[in-house]
Amino acid sequence: MKKKIYLIQVALSYSSPCFLPYSAGCIAAFLKKDADILKNYEIADVIGMREKIPDILKRIDNPYLVGFTNFVWNLEYNKKLATELKKAYPDVKIVFGGHSVPGDSSFLDKYDFVDYLVHNEGEEAVAAFLKALADGTDLSLVPNLSYRTGNGNVTTHKYHPADISEYPSPYTEGIFEHFFREYPDVEFHATLETNRGCPYTCSYCEWCFTHRIRQFPISKIKSEIEWIAKNKIRYCYCADANFGILERDVDIARYVVEQNKKYGYPEVFKPCYAKDSDDTVFEAGYILNSNHIDKGVTLAYQTLDSQTLENIGRRNLTLEHFSDLYSRYSEAGIPTYTGLILGLPGETYESFCKGICDLLEFGQSNSMTVYECQVYDNSPMGEPEYREKYGIEVSRIPSFGIHYNPDYSGVQEYMDIITGTKTMPKEDWVKAYMFSVVLQTFHHLGVTRYFAVYLNKEKSVPYFVFYSMLFDYIYNECRGYIHSLFLDLYKRKLDVETADWTYQKDVFGTTGWYFEEGAFLELAYHFEVFKEEIKPFLKKFDIEDKLFEELYKYQTSLVRLIDTQEVCVRSEYNFYPYFKAIEEGEKAELKQVKNVLRIRAQKTVSSWADYAREFVWFGKRYSATLMVNPRDEITYLETE
Repeated sequence: MKKKIYLIQVALSYSSPCFLPYSAGCIAAFLKKDADILKNYEIADVIGMREKIPDILKRIDNPYLVGFTNFVWNLEYNKKLATELKKAYPDVKIVFGGHSVPGDSSFLDKYDFVDYLVHNEGEEAVAAFLKALADGTDLSLVPNLSYRTGNGNVTTHKYHPADISEYPSPYTEGIFEHFFREYPDVEFHATLETNRGCPYTCSYCEWCFTHRIRQFPISKIKSEIEWIAKNKIRYCYCADANFGILERDVDIARYVVEQNKKYGYPEVFKPCYAKDSDDTVFEAGYILNSNHIDKGVTLAYQTLDSQTLENIGRRNLTLEHFSDLYSRYSEAGIPTYTGLILGLPGETYESFCKGICDLLEFGQSNSMTVYECQVYDNSPMGEPEYREKYGIEVSRIPSFGIHYNPDYSGVQEYMDIITGTKTMPKEDWVKAYMFSVVLQTFHHLGVTRYFAVYLNKEKSVPYFVFYSMLFDYIYNECRGYIHSLFLDLYKRKLDVETADWTYQKDVFGTTGWYFEEGAFLELAYHFEVFKEEIKPFLKKFDIEDKLFEELYKYQTSLVRLIDTQEVCVRSEYNFYPYFKAIEEGEKAELKQVKNVLRIRAQKTVSSWADYAREFVWFGKRYSATLMVNPRDEITYLETE
C-alpha cells in the first residue's frame, strides 16, 4: 500500500480573494512527475485554504508524511496544525520548509513536533528525501535537510539546482483544479515565476537563494500565462525578484497583454521591476501599463542615506538619473512609485524625512510607499551579530490586515518589525513614520500637492520645509478634525503591543487600509471640513490673494470624490499645462490667462467602499485620487 504524502501551504486569511498555494504546488507537480516517487507514495491534493484546524484534520487520512510550506503569514497556524496532527497520528513525519524556516537546525530544538527541516529550494531536496526514506539510504546524502540523531542534530550540505528548465508547472499539471471545484465562491489569485535568483545582496531581504539568475523555459511561462487567462484569474503576481532584468521579459509582457486581449484575463499583472531601471524595464512597463494591466513601475530606493546604503549592502540610482527616469515615464504616461523602508540601520529621523522629500525635489510627486522594516530568519539582518552591531530593536507584533479581510481561523500570526536602532530610537521611528503618513496623504494622494509644487518652484520653498510646517500645524496648531484624526494615528503607532496599525471603517468597506490611505479617505469623506481647516495653513505662505484663491479653487476642485462624472474649472492662470510640464520635467511658466479645464471621469462610483477600492487601492499608483490622470478625458482650452 502506498504511503500518503500531504503538502500544506495555507493562505494568509480564509477570505476571498486568496492566492493559490504556488510553492507547495511546485513541489507536488515535481513529485508527481517522478515515477520512482509514485511507486511508493500517493501525493494527496495540496491543502491551501486557511480553514479551521478541525476541518483541515478531517481532510487528512492516515498520513505518512505532512510537509508544511512556512511563510511569515502562516507559521503560527502551521505550528498549531502540526501539533494537532502529531496528537492524532503520533507516527506521522512532520516536515517544515519555506522562507520562515532558518538555515540551521534550531527549529528542531524549539519544536518537538517537527521531525525534519528542508532548507532553500524544495523540489529536488524533497524528492531526494522521500526516495531516501523509501530505500532506507543515508539521510546525510540528501541536500538541504536537517534532522535529529542520537548524537545531536544534523544539517546536510546546501544545494541550489543549476538547471530548473525541466521543472513542471503546478498550473498546467492540474495541481490546483480541485480548488475551483471545492471553493466555487472564492476568487483565486496566481503567482508566476519566470526565473529564480537575484544578483543583489540587500541585508533586509531573504527572497532568493542564489545570486545567479536561472530561467524557466519561455514555453512553460507562456503556457502558465495562458492557463491563468483561461481560468479567469484576475490578479497575477510575478514573483521574479527583478522583472525586466532580462531582455525576454519584454516578450513576456507582450504575451500577458495578448492573453488579456484574448480572454480578458489577467486583469492585473503585478511584477517587481528590476532595481536598476533601464530600457528593458521601461519597455516592459510601458507594454503593461499602456494596456492598463499594471498600476505603475517601481523606481526603488529603500533609503537615500549613503551610510545606511552601505550598511544594508545596497546601491541606488543617482537622484539625477532618477529625475530623468521619472520624466521619461511621465512623458510616456506610465505612472511610477517609489518604495522606502523605515528602520534601516544608520538612518536618522532627519535623514529619512529629508530623503523622502529629496525624491519630491527630483520629481516623485506621483506615488510613494513607506514600509516598516521586517526582519526575516534567512536575511543577514536576522543574524544576532548584525542586529547587535547596529543596535536594532525588534518588536514582535500581531499581523494586521492591509487590503484584505483578516480571518485567521482562530490563529494569530506575527511579524518581527524594527522599531528602533542606535541612530533612530523608537520615538523618532514613530515620528518619522507619521511624517511619511502626512506627506503621502497630502502630497501623493493629492490634497495639497499643487500648493507644495507651486511653492517649491516659484517661491523656493523646499518640500521638507513645507511638510515639516504642515506636520507641526496638524499636531500643534490645528485643533479641529484633522488634528484629532492624525493624533489618533500617532497614538496607535506608538503601541507595539496590540499594533492596531490598520485603518478600517465599514463605510470604506471591510478591508484594512494603510494609515495614509485611511487618513485620505477620511479627508475626502469630510472634504468640506478639510477645505476650511487646511486653508489657514496654506495662507501662511506668501501667495498674492488673487493667485491664492485661484490655486485653492484648482487644488480643491481636482480631488476626486464619489459620484464625480465631470469637473469644470475656470481659471485665470494656466495651472493645467504648468503643473503638467513640471511633472514631465520640462520648463514650466505660470501665466495669467483665462482658460477652461474640463475633465470627464473614465470611471464613476457611488459608494465610499467602491471609491476606496477603485481609486485608493487600485488607483493610487497612477494618482486616481486626482481627476488629472491619464485615464480620464481631459480638455484644456485657453479662452483669450
